[in-house]
Amino acid sequence: MNASSTERQATRYWLRSLIGLVALLALAPLAVRDSNRALVGMLNAPASWLPPSMPVRSEYDQFRQLFRGDEFVVIGWEGAKVGSEELQKAKAALMPFTRANDERPAYLEEVITGEEIVEQLTGPPSNFSQRSAVARLRGVVLGDQGEQTVLLVSYTDLGDRTRRTSLGLFRQKVAEAVALPPEEVHMVGPPVDGATVDEEAYRSIQQFTLPSFLLGAIICLLCLRSVVLTTAVLSVASVGQGLSLAAVHWTGLDMNAVLIVLPPLVFVLTASAGIHLSNYFLDGMRSDPRIDPVEATRQALRAGTVPCWLAASTTIVGLGSLGLVRLWPVSAFGLIAAGTVFTTLVLLLLLLPGAMVWHGRRRRRTEAKTASQNSKLTRSSRGSRRDGATDSRQVSGSSPTSGMLVLLRSKLLDHPMIFVAGFAVLTLTCGFGLPQLETSVNLPRMFPPESQIRSDYRWFESRIGPTGNAEAIVTFAPGALPDPLDRFELVRRLDDQIRQLESVGGVISPRTFLPPLPPPNRRSIRATAVKANIRAQIEDTGSPLWHSGYLASNEDGEQLWRIGFRFPFDETLDYRQSVSQIQDKLSPTIQQAIAESGLRGPAIGISYTGGMPLTAGSQDILLRDLFRSFLSAFAIVAVMMVAVLRSVAGGLLAMFPNLFPTITLFGFMGLASMPLDIGSVMTASVALGIAVDGTVHFLSRFRHHLRHDLDRRQAIVAALGHCGPAMWQTTAVCALSPLVYGFSEFLPTQRFALMMFGLLFAALVGDVVLLPALLASPLGRFLRPPRAARSQSATKDSVSPKAPAGYQIAARRRQKTAASRRR
Repeated sequence: MNASSTERQATRYWLRSLIGLVALLALAPLAVRDSNRALVGMLNAPASWLPPSMPVRSEYDQFRQLFRGDEFVVIGWEGAKVGSEELQKAKAALMPFTRANDERPAYLEEVITGEEIVEQLTGPPSNFSQRSAVARLRGVVLGDQGEQTVLLVSYTDLGDRTRRTSLGLFRQKVAEAVALPPEEVHMVGPPVDGATVDEEAYRSIQQFTLPSFLLGAIICLLCLRSVVLTTAVLSVASVGQGLSLAAVHWTGLDMNAVLIVLPPLVFVLTASAGIHLSNYFLDGMRSDPRIDPVEATRQALRAGTVPCWLAASTTIVGLGSLGLVRLWPVSAFGLIAAGTVFTTLVLLLLLLPGAMVWHGRRRRRTEAKTASQNSKLTRSSRGSRRDGATDSRQVSGSSPTSGMLVLLRSKLLDHPMIFVAGFAVLTLTCGFGLPQLETSVNLPRMFPPESQIRSDYRWFESRIGPTGNAEAIVTFAPGALPDPLDRFELVRRLDDQIRQLESVGGVISPRTFLPPLPPPNRRSIRATAVKANIRAQIEDTGSPLWHSGYLASNEDGEQLWRIGFRFPFDETLDYRQSVSQIQDKLSPTIQQAIAESGLRGPAIGISYTGGMPLTAGSQDILLRDLFRSFLSAFAIVAVMMVAVLRSVAGGLLAMFPNLFPTITLFGFMGLASMPLDIGSVMTASVALGIAVDGTVHFLSRFRHHLRHDLDRRQAIVAALGHCGPAMWQTTAVCALSPLVYGFSEFLPTQRFALMMFGLLFAALVGDVVLLPALLASPLGRFLRPPRAARSQSATKDSVSPKAPAGYQIAARRRQKTAASRRR
């Protein structure tokens, strides 16, 4: 290019970067403002994550509509005893929140003590003795001795959205009323669970976003050694982080614990693309000290744009495949991340050309200024040495890539099939763990053992009883068992069977509020009166039994009887297996009742809902959909690789290094019985997209060097010389900067950081060891471009004059070494 055309090209690059800078500056305020709005609106409601059309979700929605539900906050402390003055003081402290005022709405719908529930049972129409009432409520709102009790608090719909801040206020008010430190007031229940997840997820973003960014900036600066390029890459990555959160607000979604890992992921993917593009430019500047920065920029964009778009496309496919998952936070995560990655790549391609020219010209001016201070002879001599050193850096040196080149020359390229076979055996062995992989949305696994929420649950488990809610809903069609006493007897039998299970405690049902049913053959006046009392309470929709929330009817005329029971708050308990045991135990009783009554069809049915069955159903759906989304992403990426390589065998073979990280890490988790939680469950499809990035860039450079008449061995070494720095730099920035989130006390965020670190490291090993071994093996012929495959005329230790200067120097050195050995 002559001087005038160079300046015209430079002007175009400056204009292009100006457009990118204007777009970046326009998006930045929106990203900051609306990302904060998304975080303020943090609301974790796992019950609403499933589509309403799914049976497990529709059953839960119907349950909450017909009954009072299980959305209570349970508050307790050591002095909360039946008959104590502290109990009434604590209730009085919370009662103002049941009424709206000028400053706030009504947060609470009801505040009731365990003592008041005992009084309801001892009064009419139940008229139980004190001893009988205590026995029925033991393990539910009373402790084993019948003295320890609790406060039950229910939120209004509007109040539920303020739970992250209001629950702390309630804890403080109760603590002040009973003269205890706030940490000695214990609170459990679904609203507490959600609020704690809200707070910890919000805190993770607030505490670790800036340190993660600063660490990434330092590593990126050390790798690129350019303030200009580092600033350009990290500016786009930072705005991308904000845009990912802002998109949550723009789409009207509630921020939650799944979406909280969006920012570090977008930062990783944006930085990866920026580092790869920057390295294309820096390679051009190093390989020819006389090249004009504008020309180096043009060559970098010509060589790197297509691979970057292809790599981004595979990442977008991997992320977009999460849209197939029916849990909406996971599907929203994939779609928002995919859209943000596309946006940040466009911004990088706009902004980086000008940054490249700016950096290149500053570097050339610095070099010229340094050179002018020396004599002409010294300047020429140093220039000659610098040329040789610069070129040789492509194939040797002290960088991490040089160590891989030594390995390539000494072992890997001489015995490639040994490495390929080793990776295949490792992948196959870990693959046996994939069928054993399980997911978990178990709340205890989200927090460390010393956390406040786990301390609260341990207190309640030791003082009151199990705290994990589940419900069995027995449905009677119109005309099924028309005598209410027969219905009550069936529900009583089911209640007994649930109580017999060791893993269940705290059973409460209509049986709790009704006296025991006299034997059928007893016809005394008392027995007749008891039966009449029970029948009246069942038939009268205004009776205390119906108001208790354990008996209801729907618009179809069906009568629904509720049996509530509880599981221990146990990290190791398999709730799916426990619910399945209850189903197996109760199903024969239902079938027997249908057979004895002579009924046909689904006249009597039973369903299971509540927090624990909903959690178990979500786990099953999550695992199935995750597997389906990964297969879909793999199929699409494989088709893209086949199209790029123009070879079915080559495209499928190129997928091996990309599957290696995912199968190895997730398979190992299956073998080690380590469940996936909401923080790490998305990383399978994400890992596929990230792993393909390095593969695409490596194969692009490999095929490029083959077209310059290098033989296959030389092309592998040359491709690693070009792509190796970018790959280890990308891994350093993208694996280490999110690792800061590993210090979070919110375990899903912590596990996401650790999973991303492991997957990126495994992807690096796959790209710098497994992929070169594949290319050097007999299988490598499927990965060569057709023209290069037909024109392989170069020998092992020769190189065409068309090849870059660095490879000519390296080839001459190899020839001299071989000649000296022969002598």
